[in-house]
Amino acid sequence: MEKILSVRRIGLVARIADMLMVPIMYISSGTFREKPQHTHAWNVQNLPADGDKRLVNQAMAHCKGIAEQIARRHWLDFQFHILIIGGWRNYVVLQPEYEEVWHVGWRASDAGAQISILPLVGPVRMLIGSEDVSFFGVTDDGVQIPIREIGKGRIGDCGEFSKIQLY
Repeated sequence: MEKILSVRRIGLVARIADMLMVPIMYISSGTFREKPQHTHAWNVQNLPADGDKRLVNQAMAHCKGIAEQIARRHWLDFQFHILIIGGWRNYVVLQPEYEEVWHVGWRASDAGAQISILPLVGPVRMLIGSEDVSFFGVTDDGVQIPIREIGKGRIGDCGEFSKIQLY
């Protein structure tokens, strides 16, 4: 597969902000028994239009939206991340067919195509909202890798995937 984008690196200020957000994310999730969400607005990079067109659908994990979830109204709407006020609780678990550092991305009609610049190794949990979404993975070099859904769960249930990182 070809290079889709150049993944930005996380700066020092973003790392500090991420650390400061951890207690807030635990509180907003309503549980201290599961790993909290770690992706924030400053950790997201938009895919260029040509990169979005080069995504290989067969290498993506396609998930149906859940109609009962609150919808995102605009790109600044972050209510969906605050579970204690009705945010999204349902997630899918994604596994890359890759054993090194990778990044998870998503394509949805309400958000366009975006990618988390936070590095991952192994599986990740991703929230599911009201819209259908397709998840994809890229290497640190921006090359798409195949990913697949290996499970589902709900935040607060402390299921088998609750200790996997939530982005």
